[in-house]
This record gives sequence, structure tokens and C-alpha cells, in this order.
Amino acid sequence: MKKIIASAVISAALSVSASAYFDGGITGTTGPHGYSGTKLDLVIGSGNFALQPSLATYKSDVAGTAAGKTFRTYELRGAMEADKYTVAAFAGTTPEVADYSNKFAGGDITFSLTPGSGSHSRLAGPGSRSGARGGQGITRVDVGVGLKHTLHTQVMPVTDRETSQTEASMFGGAKIMMVNLAASYTAYSYGDEDATPRGFVPGLSFAQLAKPKSSVNVKLDIPGYPMVTPYVSYTGTKYKGGADNSSAYLFGAYIDLSMVMANVGYQIFDNGNTKDNFITFGAGIKF
Repeated sequence: MKKIIASAVISAALSVSASAYFDGGITGTTGPHGYSGTKLDLVIGSGNFALQPSLATYKSDVAGTAAGKTFRTYELRGAMEADKYTVAAFAGTTPEVADYSNKFAGGDITFSLTPGSGSHSRLAGPGSRSGARGGQGITRVDVGVGLKHTLHTQVMPVTDRETSQTEASMFGGAKIMMVNLAASYTAYSYGDEDATPRGFVPGLSFAQLAKPKSSVNVKLDIPGYPMVTPYVSYTGTKYKGGADNSSAYLFGAYIDLSMVMANVGYQIFDNGNTKDNFITFGAGIKF
């Protein structure tokens, strides 16, 4: 009897271990005006459930009360990942720095329209991961929607200024032969517009102090080369308050060394008046 119980325990432990997975990475970004940023992402999963904590830091030397000061954004995402769908919720905050802070929460859902895709990561949206090779077969299609609500706060001498920001996004990805194509569209709406938001627009490598109105991102991965996956990306953003529209072009590559991943990217950001260049570099491990 003891041998039977011991055998059952060992089998259960091996089963749990076999279904567990880990994907973690860190990415750094450098740019003009002393801009520097770091993003730490972790995915800790077992079976169909995954936790995704992340930390993003950034700072720049642009004149103002926040010049040279580091902002830190903490986020925790929980996802139920089945073969054909992913449902997730997340929440996070940026603690107060230079009289600014924010809090946010939201969720997203992604569907895989091809059966037997056999992958936790998706081709587009928050469930996508760098260097994902997609599913099996000739074609795979993932589509989804997401919603995020953020409250931006600026601490003032008399009364705090607050701006509520809601982001509604649609995204999709397709794997056709060996090419991965992903696209997203995000629309922004605001309540009171007293505070100026700080944050990231999908597809941009850096944080902005701006009020985006809408943004579109298109990204193409070209797997098939030994260990290297080149990619290109375009991001177009419209802003409120009379700010000029911007375009950004990103060129880079993932390097896949089995359990170890690396990536490098070069982004050109054009707001109609100036062109800024940002370089990203990162590495990660997965098992």
C-alpha cells in the first residue's frame, strides 16, 4: 500500500512539473534627452493558469519637475490560457513621483480561430510573447479585444488634478506559412482632462507625456532563419490638444538559443517636427 501511495504522489508531482512553465525577460531602452527605460516581464504558469508580474521603469532629462527622476510602474496580470482562448485581468499602479501617480485596471480576451493551436502564447495582444512561433499547421489566426481604465493624478497645492483615461483595443494575428503578422487598434477616451497622462502607447518603445486619441500598430515577424527571427513594425498615433500626429518605425530581430532568448531593436520616432531614435536590447529565459 505504501508503495502504491508513494507511486501516486510521484506521478502527481511529475504531472504538475510537466505542465508548469516559466518565461522571463528584461529589456532596456535608450534614447535622446537622456531617456532610459527598463522592462522586466515574468510569466509563471501551471496548466491553464498563468501569473504575469511586470515592472517598467523610465526617466529622461527633459526640462521640468520630473527631469532625471525615475518612474516605476508595477503590474500583475492573471490569465486563464486554454488551447482556443485566453481570458485575463490585470491591475497596476505608478507610485507618486514629481507629484504624478496613476492607478489602472482592465482585462482582455483572445480567441484562436484554428483548432489544435497548441500554444499558451498568442500571436497578438497582451497574451503574445517575444519570438512566439505560433501554432501548428499552415495557418493560425488569433483575434481579441481589451479594455483598460487609468486614473492619472497630479498633486497640486490646493487640490489634486485627475484625468480618467479609457483604452479600448482590438487586435489580431495570423501565422501564414512561416510569417507571423499582428495588428492592433486602440481608441482612447477621457473624462476630466486636468492631468496629463504618462504611459506607453502599444508599439512604442518608450513612455510619453501625452494624450493619445488613437493608435494603430502593425508588426511582421519573419521566422525561418537559423536562430534569428527578423521583425519590422509600424506605429501611427493621433493626439488630442493640437499635438502633431506621430509615426514610428521599428526594425529588429529575436535570437533564439533554445532556453535563452535575446532581442535587439532600433526605432525611429517622427512627430512631424523632429525625428528621435531609440535602441532596445534584451534577454530572457524560458523553460
